[in-house]
Amino acid sequence: MNTLFDKIWDSHVVQNVQDGPTQLYIDRLYCHEVTSPQAFDTLRDKGIKAFRPDHVVAMPDHNTPSDQQKEISDPIGCKQVDTLSSNCAAFGIKHFAMGTKDNGIIHVVGPEKGLSLPGMTIVCGDSHTSTHGAVGAIAMGIGTSEVAQVLASQCILQSKPKTMRINIEGELQPGVTAKDVALYIMAQVTTSGATGYAVEYAGSAIRNMSMEGRLTLSNLSIEMGSRAGLIAPDEITFAYLKDREYAPKGAEWDAAVAKWRQLKSDDNAVFDKELTFKAEDIKPRITFGTNPGAGIAIDGTIPTYDGMSEADAAQLKAQLDYMQFKPGQKLEGIPVDYCFLGACTNGRIEDFRAFASIVKGKKKAPNVVAWLVPGSWLVRQQIIEEGIDKILKDAGFELRLPSCSSCLAMNPDKVPAGKLSISTSNRNFVGRQGPGARTILASPLTVAASAITGVVTDPRTLQSSPIKAAEVTKVVDSKPQDCPNCAFGATAGAQAADGAKSVHKAFNVVKSTCLPINIDNNNTDNIIPARYLAFTTRDPKFYGDAFMHDIRFDANNKPVADFVMNIAPFNETPAEGKREIIIGGKNWGSGSSREHAAWAIAGYGIRVVISSSFADIHRNNLLNCFVLPVIVSEDFRQELLASIDKDPNTIVTVDVPNQTVTNEATGHSEKFDINGYKKYCLLNGYDDIDYLLSNKDKIEAYESKK
Repeated sequence: MNTLFDKIWDSHVVQNVQDGPTQLYIDRLYCHEVTSPQAFDTLRDKGIKAFRPDHVVAMPDHNTPSDQQKEISDPIGCKQVDTLSSNCAAFGIKHFAMGTKDNGIIHVVGPEKGLSLPGMTIVCGDSHTSTHGAVGAIAMGIGTSEVAQVLASQCILQSKPKTMRINIEGELQPGVTAKDVALYIMAQVTTSGATGYAVEYAGSAIRNMSMEGRLTLSNLSIEMGSRAGLIAPDEITFAYLKDREYAPKGAEWDAAVAKWRQLKSDDNAVFDKELTFKAEDIKPRITFGTNPGAGIAIDGTIPTYDGMSEADAAQLKAQLDYMQFKPGQKLEGIPVDYCFLGACTNGRIEDFRAFASIVKGKKKAPNVVAWLVPGSWLVRQQIIEEGIDKILKDAGFELRLPSCSSCLAMNPDKVPAGKLSISTSNRNFVGRQGPGARTILASPLTVAASAITGVVTDPRTLQSSPIKAAEVTKVVDSKPQDCPNCAFGATAGAQAADGAKSVHKAFNVVKSTCLPINIDNNNTDNIIPARYLAFTTRDPKFYGDAFMHDIRFDANNKPVADFVMNIAPFNETPAEGKREIIIGGKNWGSGSSREHAAWAIAGYGIRVVISSSFADIHRNNLLNCFVLPVIVSEDFRQELLASIDKDPNTIVTVDVPNQTVTNEATGHSEKFDINGYKKYCLLNGYDDIDYLLSNKDKIEAYESKK
């Protein structure tokens, strides 16, 4: 009666910690330049080596420019890329440097090189690690503290999630892609609908989906709250992986496939939740708001406020005000300024074939700036060998170099403030593609059609020309390009911890006035803008100063007068007994796995965040940063907000030993849950890495049985 997830998880359990999480063995750790510097410094602080460096693969991708790769003009991003190179050299880790044939977006390169295989456990300090689940693996995004756990012990401490199966039955209609399927699911279940679950995708539409399509679908699992999204391996999986660089060969391949064929949910497997959707109900999709679940069919209209609660209507209004849209508006036909094809969601060869099938024989609209960015050097080579680059050039498009590019504002490909981008990336958060930029998420077909017409366009209205696939067995043999700013070599400066270290303060009872930030789905890009991810420092104050920056301040860096953190007395600097507790909106911390968001909250001076629901990865990150996430009932959350609205100096008491939250204004209390292990850590300032290394004998015993 086991699910696919159960089978993989259970086979990787080193031990179940008493009244605590599972110690889970990790087969593959991927590292990029953004979330790893502080993890390596943690190992230096403890004077330890990487436990199993041969299980780790690293490459820069977020800061990598897409117009040229000889240098990184931003010295902060350059230092981050240099630091990754230095850390890999120091700790003996395989590193695919910028500008080399092995480099690309980590979630594109991993599967295409056969580094991600069925039955594996895979983690990375990046929420879109769920991508790799498409090969039939458990793949999860983790925070920087957890990256350090894996580097130190090849294990991670995690609570086992519940299981959900989402079935898509029937045949997808022409013009409908895996991206549309994902956006449709998110609109049905919301961006928090899969929180606490690992999702298995199944059904006839999934079985008929290409490997590239499956990677897109799994990639977007995190956008509905799921830590992991996986698909049972089958003949499509095996054909994709066969002869990949790091996949098994010869007799080992045959043995591996025989084993992988067993990786499927039992016929009588019981899931904690199961949903089924009809493929024929799915049309090409676009988003209208500032989260990926705020979407409609391309020929539909934006919802109105009719029937909404006051709170829901206020949330919708805030999204539409930012996007400069109106309730009931039809988006098909509105002008677009930028078009982006790429990212770990849609930067694969199939995506470029789809784009080319629409633009072939046509011309790009003159008002549109288009960035077409392959996900890896292998994808770029395939584009060239299949002649797609010529189709793109004839249509007025430029093929750029592999990079995360405009998925997030960490490299030169930024959309200017106020401009509207239609994008194949994975997030449409406020400022995601650049401060003040507006983003519509869509499939490669829809982005291509819009790039040709200059307005949001249903791809089914344009004639397409199928692009024939070619067999590509080699990649461009380019040599690494050295950055003159940093030389991409091991440097003494990168060997030392950069900046002040975070000091954890043990918990007992926190009694304080509160800071109400009642924003539902308050995502990690709100909590700390993406541009702050480029720093290698561990200085808490630095990240604290960036807390909610783009919500607190306008484009001219002036305080937004009506935002709560700029209104007295809530603008007080947190101190003991004063504004140490946040009362947050529902689904607090949705979005990225970046621990930077937790660092920002801790650095600002917050000790407790209270909400009725949290995004899973962010909740773990808060705990690892010794900020206590407390889940209360929605009624109690509303009571706390009402008390604070009546008296801004309402006191709330959080008693960790007794696991209670008390509203001192009403005398009402609620119990909250925390497992015994984490409670002990909080009360004693105990370190997860120390615990894992104290069980080194159990790790080695597990490895001996693999």
